[in-house]
Amino acid sequence: MKRIEFKSIDLASVFKLFAGMSFVIGFIVGLFGGGFGGEQLQHQLRNVPFIGSMLNGFIGAILFGLFSAVVSGLALCLQAVLYNVFAMIFGGIEIDIDDK
Repeated sequence: MKRIEFKSIDLASVFKLFAGMSFVIGFIVGLFGGGFGGEQLQHQLRNVPFIGSMLNGFIGAILFGLFSAVVSGLALCLQAVLYNVFAMIFGGIEIDIDDK
């Protein structure tokens, strides 16, 4: 049995992984989720030039996917920073690996 401790997490790998996952999920939700927000929000956005027409269909799904990717990637990077700080203070997560 071998014990390994995770003392820090690479921020770039966290952002890349979760931003990619969130883009795919956000794109699917944006494409098949019926657009942004409720009826009131959609009605207000239609009055803004160029924005209202872009939020429907494929372009809207891409924009929603990009927004989801950036927001969740940054949020999870912040959590990774907090993990790194607390792992320096208290020690990281330890796991046991079988040597077979």
